[in-house]
Amino acid sequence: MLKKVYDLKVIGSGLAVLYATSLVMFMRFVGVSELPSKMYIYIFLFVTLFIAALAVISLKEWGRQLIVTMNVVMFIVLLVKYIPKIDLVPFAYIFMNIIVFLYFSQSGIRMYFHDRRFRKWYSLLLIDEDENFVKAIRPVLISHGCSVLTAATGEEGLEIARTQKPDMVIMDVLLPKMKGREVCRALKADEATKGIPVVFMTAKDSEEDLRAEREAGAAAHLSKPLPAKRLISTIRMILEPR
Repeated sequence: MLKKVYDLKVIGSGLAVLYATSLVMFMRFVGVSELPSKMYIYIFLFVTLFIAALAVISLKEWGRQLIVTMNVVMFIVLLVKYIPKIDLVPFAYIFMNIIVFLYFSQSGIRMYFHDRRFRKWYSLLLIDEDENFVKAIRPVLISHGCSVLTAATGEEGLEIARTQKPDMVIMDVLLPKMKGREVCRALKADEATKGIPVVFMTAKDSEEDLRAEREAGAAAHLSKPLPAKRLISTIRMILEPR
């Protein structure tokens, strides 16, 4: 698992411990037997945030959305009730709510979360000479339950496909020397690899380009730049058809 995914799991674990501890301390401080009905909102907030943090550990999209929403609610509740009293503990919590909200709202963080993982662990081959693009896409695929092979050239990708037999090949059209369509045609001409679906992910998206990709044997076309969720939905549509 790449470092960013690991970091998110660590952050989720830390938040889960924090919210659970906050709930216990709040109930002990106030006294459950004497708890006014209006104070139950804090119990609800801490319990919900704890559940959201557990979902964040599993990289569930609903957990990320819930933790963002509930931090906004907690911010408003604390702001209205405690700021006029200049209570430093809730004031610190308010700053923490802002930090958590801003962190989990980032597009760069959202891409690591998913509504559900694939039904099995798939092996994907990503062929692209753009190292930055590969570094951005690879952890997204891993977080959804895939192992990712990479290649920077068509020749290298073709060799890996023939020896490793991945479940899918995702590649650019414009590759050094051997172009993407040539790689696709070579894969489809080989009895051992012809069944591997090929998805082109490229900035070339004219009608002529799309037709040439279909003729080469491609299963799908995705235009760069693309949202990570669109890539995941395309993989799911091909490998896990309803």
